[in-house]
Amino acid sequence: MDPSLENEQQAEFLKAIKLFHDNDCLEHVVLIGSWTEFLYQQTGLIPQGTTALRTLDIDFLIRNLRKPNPPVNMEALAREQGYAVDRDALLGTTKIRTASRLEIEFLIAQRGAGIEPVYRTSLGVTAQGLRGLGLLSSHTVTVTWFDIKITVPIPEAYVLHKIIINDERGKGEKREKDKDSILSIFPYLDESKYLVLLDECTIKQKNKVALFMNRFMNGDCLQKLS
Repeated sequence: MDPSLENEQQAEFLKAIKLFHDNDCLEHVVLIGSWTEFLYQQTGLIPQGTTALRTLDIDFLIRNLRKPNPPVNMEALAREQGYAVDRDALLGTTKIRTASRLEIEFLIAQRGAGIEPVYRTSLGVTAQGLRGLGLLSSHTVTVTWFDIKITVPIPEAYVLHKIIINDERGKGEKREKDKDSILSIFPYLDESKYLVLLDECTIKQKNKVALFMNRFMNGDCLQKLS
């Protein structure tokens, strides 16, 4: 294990990133799950220790259904590297599992009618289609970690998206984890970037943001920004 990595899961995360990088697939995805917070801290976008990593999922948002061209087969490439590859029992979406129980999963912006369909992609994986991913896909930054360039949402988009979907997470542990992450990262956001993104939101989304602020931040969001 690299001495700068603290545990086996971080080493497995780096190995997974290298799998995509070495097969020229990393440019076609955006890392959007909680491992994004880890990279924010590793690359100085937010201070170290701002949030704790509390997930086994590595979530990739696929940028384009039909890229790369020609297609690749990440499922087969992952199996060649010793990963376990299977399908979600309900959705049929691809799950790539690492030795330390991390699960790599794939999302893509939903198109057309229907609820949470699945799409076979040119990356050779089946991705779950979801609506409301525009903030994450349209507002990104490329960070460098171990000399690898990785695309992630800008922190302002990442946090705003989490705020908007927080009331859809039910009342369980995931909702509480997201709330804790939001409150931890929020003071380090760029005010002007955050307000520009907020202005792009729909009225319904803005209402959700206002509700979250009133419940957890006393409605005073701007003074929380540094």
